[in-house]
Amino acid sequence: MAEPILAIDYGTFRASAAYVADGQVELVRETASGAVSWPSSVFADGDTLIVGTLAERRKRIWPAAYRGEVKRDLRRESPVTLDGRTYPPARLVTATMAALKAEAEAQFGDSLPRAVVTIPAVYDPSGPLRRLMLTAAEAAGFVDVDLLAEPVAAAWAPLGAHRPRPGDLVLVYDLGGGTFDAALIAVGSGGRHEVIGHSSLHDCGGRDLDQLLFDEILSQHGRSLEPLLNPTGSGEVFQTAARRTRLELADFARTLKHQLTDVPLVEDVFGPAGLLVGIDRERFVQLASPTLARTMACCQHLLDAADIPADKLGGVLLVGGGSRMPVVQDILTGKLGVATDWPGQQLFVPPEPELAVVRGAAAWAASVSTRRTVAARPSPVVQPARWEIPGGTATMVRWLTEPGARFEAGSVLARVRLSDGSLFDLAAEASGSLLHTHAKPGTSITEHDWIATTLPASPAPLGQRAGNGSAGGNADLRGGSMERSARPAHHVDVSLRATLTGHDRDVTSCAFSPDGRLLATTSKDGIQLWDVATGRVEGELSGPGRKGSVPNSCAFSPDGKLLAITGSDKSTRLFDMATRAETTVFSGHKGPVYGVAFSPDGTLIATTSTDRTVKLWGVSTGKQIATLSGEHRGSVYGCAFSPDGRLLVSAGADSILLWDVAIGESIMKVPGHTNFANGCAFSPDGLVLATTANDGTRVTDVPTGTTTMTLGGSAQSCAFSPDGQLLATASTDDVARLWDVSTGVEVATLSGHSSTVMSCAFAPYGLLLATTSTDTTARLWEIIYTR
Repeated sequence: MAEPILAIDYGTFRASAAYVADGQVELVRETASGAVSWPSSVFADGDTLIVGTLAERRKRIWPAAYRGEVKRDLRRESPVTLDGRTYPPARLVTATMAALKAEAEAQFGDSLPRAVVTIPAVYDPSGPLRRLMLTAAEAAGFVDVDLLAEPVAAAWAPLGAHRPRPGDLVLVYDLGGGTFDAALIAVGSGGRHEVIGHSSLHDCGGRDLDQLLFDEILSQHGRSLEPLLNPTGSGEVFQTAARRTRLELADFARTLKHQLTDVPLVEDVFGPAGLLVGIDRERFVQLASPTLARTMACCQHLLDAADIPADKLGGVLLVGGGSRMPVVQDILTGKLGVATDWPGQQLFVPPEPELAVVRGAAAWAASVSTRRTVAARPSPVVQPARWEIPGGTATMVRWLTEPGARFEAGSVLARVRLSDGSLFDLAAEASGSLLHTHAKPGTSITEHDWIATTLPASPAPLGQRAGNGSAGGNADLRGGSMERSARPAHHVDVSLRATLTGHDRDVTSCAFSPDGRLLATTSKDGIQLWDVATGRVEGELSGPGRKGSVPNSCAFSPDGKLLAITGSDKSTRLFDMATRAETTVFSGHKGPVYGVAFSPDGTLIATTSTDRTVKLWGVSTGKQIATLSGEHRGSVYGCAFSPDGRLLVSAGADSILLWDVAIGESIMKVPGHTNFANGCAFSPDGLVLATTANDGTRVTDVPTGTTTMTLGGSAQSCAFSPDGQLLATASTDDVARLWDVSTGVEVATLSGHSSTVMSCAFAPYGLLLATTSTDTTARLWEIIYTR
């Protein structure tokens, strides 16, 4: 049986809880009222704090001992006074949470050490309010407490078939009893929703609408109510009676408001004064519209701050008891034209908006098994280090090699003290780099402990092959060392083999077939295949299906049998290279598709789009396998698989991300670039990643995630040579450049194009480079090492 969890939504006016066990969800009913939504009110009865409906009933007896809207008090530093005693606000929150916990344990017969507590998105992660809520929950008896943002919980709420889809941007409109909260949510696959932005009004909620009705009643019946609300007598008895009447009138106004949700006209009797009070919905709309207009202005401010026009929203999710009022939906759909010129919005309305947050939190809690991780598979790159120790245990004395430093075979990395008091050296079996140490001086270690992480030296380092100079001068791009090679950079001789003319528009991308015989190029005027040996057009392919659609990029499958073409028609098409016929269309992106890459085993294809997503497809089935979304905030232009197929890099306008292909999750945001990344490539051994952007080219060490080089000049794309020693970049200043990967030195400038160089690609064998340009040509360049 899974560990039971209690989901708690602690609101300004109401609190709700849901018991979650084995995927089943049951709302906790208050014994005093039978309701699943408890008043979040507290009444001090001597040393005892009474909560919920019992507190509401007793407030008429002794108002000075009563406190509602405790959540507002959390923002104040001063304590709360109840019947002459002072309490920290968190203590009052604890009282309600403890009552919810006790009631749930009594009803369902389980001990509940774990809770999920929802909090407003406005609660800063490092601020005191989150800590107060966490402290209150722990004081209520919970051992493990999850905090969940209320708008994220709302996005988890059951909505049936009519619900937002992954990739949608949804505005959460939460009109609660005491506050109004707006949040912009990026709906993620598998429920991985993210808050993009939020805004709040702390003085705009259901209570403020109650006050409007309260004032309306006074305006109509003030003469009759005056003796009760402002008695002429003095003394505590008269003041207590007046406070009691005000509380009852506020409750009466709230009751009228709730009835107006269901009927257009309501009449009721206010008992203490014997008054028949009536109000219709039209009058209530007149009273409420200015207040609700403030909520719309708050939403508009949020969208403006996020630079998102309202017509880009996937819809509005209504949350909170106040959102049940018909006037709210009328305003949101533009029927009243209050403070907004939004187009009519698609509304997502939970069956019970006031319970949406607690039900969503319960659904999130039920998915707790997905929020765990197992031990990672051993990395094919880095290695754990442990040593056999005489006696089995020792004490770490000190490390003799610093993290990031390179070491040779036989080097002493650390010194330990054995149990008999003697010193013992821990040496390296082979050369490599020390990435991390996991044992501090003075700590005890055993022969089973992993006390260091090392990176073995490659038999063919990127910077230098064996026998080509001093080993000590090698650049360690794959380790922690940030130093470049001490050897001179390569000298190369570059010559133009052929200029490929045949396109009459910009040539945007190119790709060599795996056998190196063909070069594919894409342009607005179509896709051409070139015979690499002769430089002549060998054939053409029909472009993407929709008329006027433009092909953007291309990639050959590892076996050369297929060619993938992305297009502005939001699709990617596969062509059989034997028949030159289109075989498969991958459709699912919401914007033009730019990047495309085959996995090394040819079973997967990755695509990127302006819709801010990366998608994975099955090559044999043509079906979408996964959507990697919620991480990029702008268009995604390029992608590449690592040589072992475990990683995928995606380059976008706002960020560059590394994804674990097996689980479909982002594992690292590649640091460095500040804007508009577009190209990316792994080195042949997968240990180095190159990325291009408007601010230059960056070389990143994959195992450590550190930037090892920054190469100047704006660049459009990049490619590693088959031997991994050269990096080519296509530049916006009409040239391509060759860089020595080990030293970061520019070793050649390829001039000849008369406009921006858009892409570059190395042939799979030898040193033959293809470049394409907006000058309508592609070029083939031969490269020879001269040193």
